Amino acid sequence: MTDKQIKDQAAIREIFTRWSKAARNKDLDGIMALYSDDICSYDAVGPLQFSGREDYRAHWDRCMAFDDEFIMEPQQPTIRVSGHLAVARFLIRCGMRKEDGTEQASWMRSSYHLEKQGGEWRIAHEHFSVPFDFENGAAQFGLQP
Repeated sequence: MTDKQIKDQAAIREIFTRWSKAARNKDLDGIMALYSDDICSYDAVGPLQFSGREDYRAHWDRCMAFDDEFIMEPQQPTIRVSGHLAVARFLIRCGMRKEDGTEQASWMRSSYHLEKQGGEWRIAHEHFSVPFDFENGAAQFGLQP
């Protein structure tokens, strides 16, 4: 691996650190600063896809309307970099924690496509998913890594 790839991987890891911290703090501007203008997201929460910053910002704003605390606990990402493009993947425990300490959270799968734009890495695509049971179609929220 080249020095440039190592530096790019470190910069991308920092994006995920900033992203999870901003989400936990319900810092909408901090979250949106990490996305490209043409972000496309396949979130675990409908609709089927979000296209562009305005659409995705509105989604995040709806998510932050709850008083509950966000749980955003990503595992260490696996990152591949080639030129101005990168992909990353990791499992993430996410959900909500109520004031009384009860949680509604589960492990999910996440994958990302990042692009270097103006010298800065930006998230261009993200995908969250929850596995489902093939036999009955039920989401498998109880799985552990």
